[in-house]
Amino acid sequence: MRPTRAAIDLGAIAANYRLLRDRIGPERAFFCVVKADAYGHGAAAVAQRLEREGADRFAVAVAEEGIALRRAGVRGEILLLNYSDPADVGLHRAYGLVPSLYDLDEARAFAQATRETREPLSVHVKLETGMGRIGFLPEEIGALAELLKGSPGLSAAGAFTNLASAEDRSSQTTASQIAAMKSAVASLSAAGISPGLVHVANSAGVLLHPDAWFDGVRPGLALYGVSPADDELGEQLVPAMTVETRVMAVKSVSAGTPLGYGGRYVTGRRSEIAVIPIGYHDGFRRAFSGRVRVLMQGREAPVVGAVSMDLTLVDATGFGARIGERVVCLGADGGRRITAWDLARAADTVPYEILCGIGARVPRVYAP
Repeated sequence: MRPTRAAIDLGAIAANYRLLRDRIGPERAFFCVVKADAYGHGAAAVAQRLEREGADRFAVAVAEEGIALRRAGVRGEILLLNYSDPADVGLHRAYGLVPSLYDLDEARAFAQATRETREPLSVHVKLETGMGRIGFLPEEIGALAELLKGSPGLSAAGAFTNLASAEDRSSQTTASQIAAMKSAVASLSAAGISPGLVHVANSAGVLLHPDAWFDGVRPGLALYGVSPADDELGEQLVPAMTVETRVMAVKSVSAGTPLGYGGRYVTGRRSEIAVIPIGYHDGFRRAFSGRVRVLMQGREAPVVGAVSMDLTLVDATGFGARIGERVVCLGADGGRRITAWDLARAADTVPYEILCGIGARVPRVYAP
């Protein structure tokens, strides 16, 4: 079988959980965000490990992700942060999922779908405070409150919002959003609806903004050992994912040899080129072409030529590279490290996209 794999250290994720859990204190709720397959780490395995660590709340994007966790035996509360379909009320009940209300028409449809149920369906209310996506605007809170008061089939168990710029220390947006959230929660209460558990802070909120902790927090990226900011923030976090492969061929080529699609790279000297079986379908992006290095023998070796769908070329001149030799594309080897931020900078993106982009054909191999 192809040797490319993603090694996931579940112990590192557990250690990050403990670090963040201790930071906010035991009195606050802690939603472990495991959407997008736990940011590419494998949601079922991650949630199972975190439950053994004491986690009892999880957050996913959509019902399909929550159902997969239930089928994997996850017992804790599962909150749907994004798209919630009133037609899925039966599934929400059957699998113990907590949907979000974020739009008046959607909320009315949920009220209609639950009007004849004996037990009210727990929901969380998404409030818009400055992200500009989904959520109830301040002027809609009165109508929302009236709808909830007239809907015995729904029970508001929580209220939340998303921070837009929490990792940016210089931005005033977070302070404005925290103030807006306090105002929105107060408006709900004044209209006769208890907001329930109020949660706002993402990873950057946990690390930088204690005022955003409210009744609970929802860290995601930090659980996996990656800082939400490209600096020393979160330096105590332990990265959990290593993406590695092995050399499949070594070619000796003369100076002036074009390499890869389009001959974008031409050797300037006699070179030893190692071919590794990883490409952009695996999440090793075409944007990395000529812009990143991999680790071989604990040393850095540059990627040369265009990264293709399944294969990548590495200049291994002077390494004495051999077929079967280990190559680290993300992670540490011999005291050196390639981080998700290193790859993100090369692709002009964020580490979230790097981790979530590790392809499904890359097997996840777990250490406890």
